[in-house]
Amino acid sequence: MIYKDNKFSNFSVETGRLASGVGRRVLDSNEGMGIKKNKIKKSFRRRLLIFLLIVFGTGLSLSLLLILFVYLGAYGKLPGPEEIKNIQQSNASLVYSSDGVLMGKYYEVNRQSIDNINISPFVRQALIATEDNRFFEHHGIDIISLGRVMFKSLLLADIDQGGGSTISQQLAKNLFKRQDHGFLSLPVNKVREMFIASKIEDVYSKEEILSMYLNTVTFGENVYGIEAAAWRFFGKPSSELSIAESATLVGMLAANTSYNPRLYPENALKRRNIVFARMHTQGFITEEQLLELREEPIKLNYRLMDRNRGIAPYFRHYIKQKVVELLEDSIDLETDGLRIYTSIHSDIQAYAESAIEQHMKKLQAEFDQHWIGRAPWEKDPEVFERALRQTDAYIKLRSQGLTEKEILQQLAIPKKRSILTADGEKVVEISSIDSLKHYMGLLNTAFLAMDPKTGAILAWAGGLNFQYLPFDHVLSKRQAGSTFKPFVYTAALQEGMQACQYISNEQRVYEDYDNWSPANSNGQHDGYYSMAGGLMKSVNTISAEVMMRTGVRPVIELAERLGIESELPEVPSLALGTADVSLMEMVRAYTGFANYGSWHEAYGIERIEDSEGRKLYEREDAVEKNMAFTEDQGIMMNYMLQKVVSNGTATPARTVYGLRSELAGKTGTTQNNADGWFIGYTPNFVAGVWVGASSPAVHFRTTALGSGTHMALPIFALTMKKMESNPKLKNAFLTSFQMVPDTLAALLNCPPYSRDLPIEHLTRREIREFRKEISEREDSLPEEKKGFFKRVRDFFRGKKK
Repeated sequence: MIYKDNKFSNFSVETGRLASGVGRRVLDSNEGMGIKKNKIKKSFRRRLLIFLLIVFGTGLSLSLLLILFVYLGAYGKLPGPEEIKNIQQSNASLVYSSDGVLMGKYYEVNRQSIDNINISPFVRQALIATEDNRFFEHHGIDIISLGRVMFKSLLLADIDQGGGSTISQQLAKNLFKRQDHGFLSLPVNKVREMFIASKIEDVYSKEEILSMYLNTVTFGENVYGIEAAAWRFFGKPSSELSIAESATLVGMLAANTSYNPRLYPENALKRRNIVFARMHTQGFITEEQLLELREEPIKLNYRLMDRNRGIAPYFRHYIKQKVVELLEDSIDLETDGLRIYTSIHSDIQAYAESAIEQHMKKLQAEFDQHWIGRAPWEKDPEVFERALRQTDAYIKLRSQGLTEKEILQQLAIPKKRSILTADGEKVVEISSIDSLKHYMGLLNTAFLAMDPKTGAILAWAGGLNFQYLPFDHVLSKRQAGSTFKPFVYTAALQEGMQACQYISNEQRVYEDYDNWSPANSNGQHDGYYSMAGGLMKSVNTISAEVMMRTGVRPVIELAERLGIESELPEVPSLALGTADVSLMEMVRAYTGFANYGSWHEAYGIERIEDSEGRKLYEREDAVEKNMAFTEDQGIMMNYMLQKVVSNGTATPARTVYGLRSELAGKTGTTQNNADGWFIGYTPNFVAGVWVGASSPAVHFRTTALGSGTHMALPIFALTMKKMESNPKLKNAFLTSFQMVPDTLAALLNCPPYSRDLPIEHLTRREIREFRKEISEREDSLPEEKKGFFKRVRDFFRGKKK
């Protein structure tokens, strides 16, 4: 056992030694392995560092190489100082009213360049605080801000940090558009902008750079520059922008669609408040202002001003060609930034447009009710079919070889589209056929006002809506109706007839003119009217007889002397206004009555300046007057036309609309009530209105609804009513007529109508002719004796022609 124990003991000792040796070897091995691992780690870090240094060096080398290549022009020549100095930006040409209101623009790019001094200081403060707070400390490239933005934006994910580009770099991007260089586009363009920004700083002062930037930056919606943006979103020049408005616009620069206050008001409000915070950080506003401004809502006065919208779009379209004619080929109206000063008075224009909207909505409702369940062209379907065949959609389908049936099937398919209604624009599902029916049943109008002393156009509305209905009814020609009658009566005065000369109201047949037999719309043909009474009540039989006694040619010649340029048919029906003339011609001619015989050519442009304020054109005052008749004849005509308003067909101007100004005028209604007219005037103001459908075949069926008194006069009256409430306009335009002198009063003071011919109003010549005729007839008179008045009446009825 002892042996065994010793043996085991020796075995244990040996085993211990062996284990100890193995342990030492294991420990030595672990220690070696640790050392080896450390060496591997150090080697890896060294290799990684070397790799990073290589990458950094390579990147730096490539970056420097890229910068060098950009500098040397490998990616396009960099602009030089002269090119930068002579930068030309296209600018919109602006149209102003006579009272200084911006009416609209002609533009390729909607930009209005403006001097920095005329921009609100709040805009500058908001811009610098938000976009480049070290603007006055760097020379186009701000390394400190760039590093700060990269650290906070990329590492800390602070999305409220601005971009790394300075205002000068952003200006470089705006002035010199980025180019496509494949995958290198971004770095190449960024480097180019840095070089250009540095050169811009060499050429321009800091204030000039601010001005250039604010004139070139985009605000979306095809709006460029702070001035255009101020008008678009707040309806005012940039010089009048408040702190809140300035911050709103500057906030849009980060993303002009996402922060558009019209489209995304909540986003715009959040962004504006960030701008406030940065303005506070930079010391532009106090903490008290910051807290107060954050609570202020965004209040827009959105004004979309393009070729279709703005003040007087029909007029602006008209004078666009006039500007080109005046300046010939020396300008580009859409890029040269002209300033066009017109004769339009913005208040009168606004009153007229408001009157049109108010009255035409009501009139259209009456028209729709009048024809409810029926088509206005039901008695003549060809009217609609002819109009359909003239549409662009029909012509296009016909050109594709489709049959008539196939074309009609295509045109009957409803589509979503925007249409104009009496209540404004609406998006509806409607076919091309139904769309045409809608527009053919839509009544339209035109309004034109002028200053008769100068010919200045004061207001011009060629239709309901220029975008949907661009055809200008101020210039289109329609039958003038009874508004033509004053020319007949004036010519009669020139031919020796008198205002108190009485004429039988009987319906005559003029055999020499294809048995033409004009009738009165009320069907009454009894009694006698003085010539003045016939005009006052717009009696057709009297006007026709006056024309026959005067002669057609003298009437045409007088109308031409008053500026009527349209062809006038040499027929007696001209007395009833069957000639097609424009509203422009008629209003211009009526200025001759307001001026007691003389008239001026209409004009709309006062002067034109270039972008630097140099005069390119200025209207010269007209010296020569176009004389059409004498002052005495003008006084008599004005008296007679005043009676139309006070006692004749235009009395609703006073009884319904309560106009108080001295006023003369004439209503007009054409055959079948297709056209309604009214032209009214004072010595300093003439305005005319036309109302009708696009086709004369579409009209009211009754004169009560289709007369000029009902259709056109209300627009004039509503406009005048507002002018009367405006002291400046009332004093300037709504002046009084001359007093009728005693020498003419006796010629005008007579009853307008009599059942029997009043002998006291016969002229001496007529009495002599009457007595001579009676003497010649004495032997042939019937046995039954006639009374004196009956004999006079029978004499003046005369033989039917």
